Amino acid sequence: MKMVKIVIFLIFFSKFTLASFAVYYGNISASSNINELSKFDLLILSPLVEEDYIKELKSKNVTVVGYLSLATIGGWEPWAEDVPDGIIIGYWETWDEKEVDFSSPQWRDIVLNEAVPYILSKGFDGVFLDNLDYVDKYPEKREAMVKLIKAIREKYPDIVIVANRGFSITKEIAPCVDYILFEDFITYYDFNDNKYKIYQDADLQWVLAQAEMLKKLNVKVLALSYVDLDNEKQVEEFSKIICKYADEYGFEVYMADITLQRIGLNPCENFTKSQVASSETKIGGENKNICGSGAILLLVLLPYSLRQLILR
Repeated sequence: MKMVKIVIFLIFFSKFTLASFAVYYGNISASSNINELSKFDLLILSPLVEEDYIKELKSKNVTVVGYLSLATIGGWEPWAEDVPDGIIIGYWETWDEKEVDFSSPQWRDIVLNEAVPYILSKGFDGVFLDNLDYVDKYPEKREAMVKLIKAIREKYPDIVIVANRGFSITKEIAPCVDYILFEDFITYYDFNDNKYKIYQDADLQWVLAQAEMLKKLNVKVLALSYVDLDNEKQVEEFSKIICKYADEYGFEVYMADITLQRIGLNPCENFTKSQVASSETKIGGENKNICGSGAILLLVLLPYSLRQLILR
């Protein structure tokens, strides 16, 4: 019977791996933008969003995940006051955030027993794990980051997990997450001259190499591209090239400005509802330790929610 289920899922795999999504850290109001936000299947929001708004979005069949940086602390997070100075190892000037020793047992405890529980207590379906690229700045802590992500999945087996980039560890964490967010897909914001740009030459080739790697892994990819939303000409120009590559690699795209305080758009096409597994379809599955070394290759390639169904 399991083999029949596997065959069925493989047949329809390419149809149901994409979902419209948005990354939005601005204010949410029942009288203004909540209806616009509810048009997306998956929302990545600030963990400070009021519970009533999360509940309303979920009632409209939207999957909602809360922001959690695994390598920095901004001071605004409810768990920030519990981060000891002894595990601060640097400073990120661009975003005015402190860099955390993510290999520290103290940080691991904060993430697993304070940050994630806080987010879930608000009603979020899961978490958005940001700043995984810090493993490239601190390569000696690479394995610690992988173990932390695996620990989140093992402790919270039924939540939705979206991981931002972390391309050098994607192969290890792919079985443990539901989506990989590809931030800065094709376009980016250059903080040196305060302009939105399209990657060129060697930089573009590097971006495409990461896209090819993700495609081969068969992970579900959500591509976040940046643009000046007030510049119609730029939106049109960027959309053409972004959608060209998104179609080639099978990525779903969301385009917004660098502040992520405004609701952006999907420049390529509109997707219907129900293409993201709701929290209800994920709850109740037994943890089969799919993050471990004994994971079956076929199950690794399937979306997490489908793996859970097959293994029941």
